[in-house]
Amino acid sequence: MTTRRRTLGRTLAGAVAASLLAATATTLAAPAAHAAPTPDQQWSQIQGLLGNIKGVWTNQAYTNSVTRSMPDTALLGNGDIGITSGGGEGYKSFYVSKGNFWQGNPNPSFVALGGVTISPTSSGGGSGNLAAGATATASSSHPSFPASRAVNGQWGSGYEGWVSEVGKPQTLTLDLGTAKTFTRYVVRHDSAARPAETANNTRNFTLQTSTNGSTWNTVDTVANNTAATTDRTIAAQNVRYVRLNITEPTQGTTADSLNNPRARIGQFELWTGTGTPQQPAGPFREEQNILRGEVDTTMTIGGVPVTMKTWTAANDNVVVTRVTSTGTASVQLKAETWSGAMDQRSGFTNTAGVAGNTTWATRRTATGSRWVSEASLATRLIGGSLVGTPTASGSRAAMTFDLAPGQTVRLLTAVAGGGQNPTGTAGTAQNLANAQSGTTLDTLYNQHVDWWKQYWLKSYVDLDDDVLERYYYAHLYFLGSSIRAGKTAPGLYGIWATSDSPQFSGDMHLNYNFMANFYAVYSSNRADLSRPYHDLVLAYVPEARRRAQQDLTRVKSDYVSSRFPSGGVPGGLLFPVGIGPFGATADDNYHQQVVNSLFAATQFIAYYDYTKDNTYLANTAYPFLKEVALFFQHYLEWDAAAQRYHVRGGPHEGQWARNPSPDVGLLKYLLNSLISASVTLNTDASLRSTWQNIVTKLAPSPTVTYNGQTVYALADPGTITGGDTRDIHPGDNTVNLEFIHPGEVLGINSPANERQIAINTLNAMNSWGQDNSFPKVFTQAARVGYPAQSLIDQLKNQISTKSTANLRIGDPFHGLEKSGAIEAINNMLLQSDDGVIRVFPVWPTGKNASFVNLREKGAFLVSSQLASGRVSYVDITAQAGGTVSIQHPWPGQAVTVTRAGSGPITPTIANNVITFPTTAGSTYTLTS
Repeated sequence: MTTRRRTLGRTLAGAVAASLLAATATTLAAPAAHAAPTPDQQWSQIQGLLGNIKGVWTNQAYTNSVTRSMPDTALLGNGDIGITSGGGEGYKSFYVSKGNFWQGNPNPSFVALGGVTISPTSSGGGSGNLAAGATATASSSHPSFPASRAVNGQWGSGYEGWVSEVGKPQTLTLDLGTAKTFTRYVVRHDSAARPAETANNTRNFTLQTSTNGSTWNTVDTVANNTAATTDRTIAAQNVRYVRLNITEPTQGTTADSLNNPRARIGQFELWTGTGTPQQPAGPFREEQNILRGEVDTTMTIGGVPVTMKTWTAANDNVVVTRVTSTGTASVQLKAETWSGAMDQRSGFTNTAGVAGNTTWATRRTATGSRWVSEASLATRLIGGSLVGTPTASGSRAAMTFDLAPGQTVRLLTAVAGGGQNPTGTAGTAQNLANAQSGTTLDTLYNQHVDWWKQYWLKSYVDLDDDVLERYYYAHLYFLGSSIRAGKTAPGLYGIWATSDSPQFSGDMHLNYNFMANFYAVYSSNRADLSRPYHDLVLAYVPEARRRAQQDLTRVKSDYVSSRFPSGGVPGGLLFPVGIGPFGATADDNYHQQVVNSLFAATQFIAYYDYTKDNTYLANTAYPFLKEVALFFQHYLEWDAAAQRYHVRGGPHEGQWARNPSPDVGLLKYLLNSLISASVTLNTDASLRSTWQNIVTKLAPSPTVTYNGQTVYALADPGTITGGDTRDIHPGDNTVNLEFIHPGEVLGINSPANERQIAINTLNAMNSWGQDNSFPKVFTQAARVGYPAQSLIDQLKNQISTKSTANLRIGDPFHGLEKSGAIEAINNMLLQSDDGVIRVFPVWPTGKNASFVNLREKGAFLVSSQLASGRVSYVDITAQAGGTVSIQHPWPGQAVTVTRAGSGPITPTIANNVITFPTTAGSTYTLTS
């Protein structure tokens, strides 16, 4: 991306108007006058910061739009519906998913819904590939290479299209939507794009056609093929369904092609003429505009250049694509609304239909002992006229319209359904679509733009660093797109499902991935985004109670049976690894771990600490936290000789040890929080001594000597059994530091020797690039005061090497949780530990930075600036009142504290800590 030029006078640098810059520069000359920017200045600065942070694509490959993890193409969402950009050469698709569209049978899983495709109608004369964008299914597919890749027009050098699983025979079947006539077919085998892979060229296959999808006719046979491309002219076929029946998928000339035969088809094309297929000409550019939550596309479709702007309504499940012709000729376009997935699960039903001028498509999950879900799409054209009557067949419904030179039309798709056992979703989607007009869409668009404006205004940072800001704001965008209060919380891959087989079922992994989605929402002043997390966890509580009492033996049968012959404990909560919505279990394993409830508890504690919402504490957090604690009150071992409590579990999956570091640290965090909460709520005074006794007598965070230095271990040294029994696993996930984050047991104000052990551990682990550690290792480092520039360098290296095209941090298995490292950046700028706030605690003194309205524990909103090695000001807004303490930003210098609207107040200063009382709703400015 383009590097933004910085100047010393850029307070929270952004592309601000010249007059504003001049005013800011004048302010810098008089530090005592500093304060947070006005709302208008804030919005100007935010636009400057975010204006150039965009995902950009210049070809129509749409790599990893269809994926079992989080897509790498442009993404939209409103916390309930997710939109993934896709398509191929000369046509545009948007995959539509819904956050609560989960199959229940045979096992809970997040699944795809359908989408909308805009393409040119067939122009005749042999110029159109009739297979492009067809619905493709296969007898089997490698998870990364679904059947859709063979008909997406993306073929080119090095491309792999559809790849089957190992085995033969294999089939690739196309549903063209309606009967179409073709006289020629082209099959591009593996070596057509990958010349060295001649052994993988298809050897023997037949071409079959069908009018009904069940009765097939063989119209051509190819035997002993060795060519990279098969291009054959046949008698005219007027059919809807076409199939490649592959009996020998490889040449069998290498050991791999002989022993592990897979069908590999780069592209499968159907043509009406004998000329050379021509790809649509014209420039292509697509941008993901995170500032406004939009996807902007420039492309050629049907030989005519067009622009598209696509967005989702903020509060209504409506997605809109505005299509504008910038050409000089008319073009006829087709918009298809469809249900289904490229790797479709068995037992699902996909239907489509037409109601007046509205097309619709519905998907229904398989029946069984659990719930059945259903969701629907309904599409209308606004601002244009249809050509003929919309049609529907199978799972696809289509409308045709002309686009004149300079004309703009809007395609809107309404989405309804999801959840457990809904009915009538097609009608609900149609009603929502039919309620829209040009006027209502204008209103929805204005609301959409304002929603994103208000979202960005909640807090922002200026890091004087394009790499860090690119990560920071892109991932805040993903959070804002995928989470809304009152909606289903996003799992591992957010709300974007383009596959029926997401890895790990796309579930809510409690050790530790699910909570990482929410690590940064509190300090970023977006605490409301965590409420869907609480709702989903609480929905599982009845089952977690049952498991604590009846299923504990499955954690480790020999240990549990010897201590708890009934197979459980009298009360408390026991969570498996993976849960889903509606109280469902998605991954019914424990891996010898009992720590999942403690991980789940961290976000309830964080929400209260950052908001001081006592109603939430009393009604939501405290009852849940008490039940989590109750389990451990029963489960802990008492060692009379050592006068100590021990906890047994697995620090890593499948291990077993005494006093695993995460268990001990997170349990201390929980119990200390409960003691404080019981005082606040003036309840359960008798339990405080019980909780305090456990905290006092729990083992310390375990340590071990490694390469001559003391480091934090995974568990009590020498007690680990199962798998890798080393006390520390360099290069692995930093679970031995979970007690720092999210555990809050060791922090920036802790004793220097304890923090140094943590820094030693971080260096010994060297896990900066470990995929599971990304959301926490950088925060763990910031929390203990890791050398600032080294920490920034490590983080930037990971951002630079692992960012995908849509700016997310990518790896084969993880998704939305990579947003968790936003917390690390916030903590470099601002931390509160042991009741004392620090500004720029882990930030290089010579590196300019600033932030507005970051939130800290105690419900304090803080703004500050570091310029030319000096803190310019600190603004603190006390949302809940109470006493605030802040590490002196100007040690040894006089400080002025001014309450907005009231004038100076006199603070207490002791040991370089400034302390003063606050009133709820008031803002205080500190200067020197």
